Amino acid sequence: MADEKPTGMPDIQLHAQKLEALGQLAGGIAHDFNNILSIIEGHTELALKQLEAGTLTPEQLERIRAATARGAGLTRQLLAFGRQKIGVLERMDMCKALSNIRLLLQPLFGASVRVDLSLPARPVWVEAGEDHLSQIVLNLALNARDALPAGGEVLVSCMECGAGALPEVLRSRADGRSYVRLSVTDNGCGISPAVLPHVFEPFYSTKERGRGTGMGLAVVYGIVQQLGGVIDLRSRVGEGTAAHVYLPLAAAEDAVQPLAESWAREAGALRGRTVLLAEDEPELQDILALMLEGLEMKVLRAGNGNEAFALQQEFMGEIDFLLTDVVMPEMDGIALAEIFAQRRPQTNVVYMSGYPFLNAERGLRVPDTAAFISKPLQEDSVRQVLERALARRSLREAQEGDDKKDSDQ
Repeated sequence: MADEKPTGMPDIQLHAQKLEALGQLAGGIAHDFNNILSIIEGHTELALKQLEAGTLTPEQLERIRAATARGAGLTRQLLAFGRQKIGVLERMDMCKALSNIRLLLQPLFGASVRVDLSLPARPVWVEAGEDHLSQIVLNLALNARDALPAGGEVLVSCMECGAGALPEVLRSRADGRSYVRLSVTDNGCGISPAVLPHVFEPFYSTKERGRGTGMGLAVVYGIVQQLGGVIDLRSRVGEGTAAHVYLPLAAAEDAVQPLAESWAREAGALRGRTVLLAEDEPELQDILALMLEGLEMKVLRAGNGNEAFALQQEFMGEIDFLLTDVVMPEMDGIALAEIFAQRRPQTNVVYMSGYPFLNAERGLRVPDTAAFISKPLQEDSVRQVLERALARRSLREAQEGDDKKDSDQ
């Protein structure tokens, strides 16, 4: 009996391994967030001094915004890693998205690293969420940065790929689909053959404890897989690394996108429109109201679903938009939207949340076709989503009119 192995020992060992991995994750996140908070605090203090001296420049504020975007990306990585589920997908032009992401890259590298962008002249459409490409590119770029401690070059590029240029795993699928290749290439120190097979493993990191989460490339791998693509990493020690992400090419955007862009080019496309804003965080509600008023919209404000319901009952005019947080006390945004669908079916509903991966586990299922914005919110993103909602309604009404004419004939 003395030689018997205690029962439950494998479970104890597994629990200990999980706790160790969780501790490594927590240490890495704390390190990254403390760095981000230090950057924000430092640049804010400098901005306040420059404001007092009358020397404040937009570049100083851009650095604060870039650091905030890094913090938001880290939060979404954690959610993506924990839930293994991605959010709302939509057709997007990869070239345009990469051009926007480039603004976030240079502050990550500094003056010693040259960042170049190589994009085709015409749009390249993929089916992805608003945040997916930025998570992929920023994570790959951060790994490239770590490989260039003395400086160097990073190239971000994309191109459509013929069947002959695809990796074997895609050629073997024989699904007849076309793909686009997104590449992040550096001329840094490279990855050793011993390390390369492990780079996509969760919590695997060659950095010292507490200096990284070890989940960046695991998150990239998960996102790419769920978008129907593959990632191929090539590296030679002393010569650099090339990360190639292959994503299915989507059909060119339908008539909604050009219509939305034409609305965006018109001055004051949202001017005079009424939006009911339902947000339970007072400071965020103030910021959003200022954004919307800056677009010359009329803003009705509510702190939760019940307040929004009462407000829409009292308001006698048309409400063009319901911009609602999903998770709110008393009545959530999903229930509020269902009421609007019955009482005000012409109102465009736009959801927003700090939980970008809402699903049935929380009992809050955002419709797959719904307009959705992940927090933190940027004015351009809010404006574009509202304009797109208007464009889709205009297109839908035009199609309904054509159908009615056909039925009358």
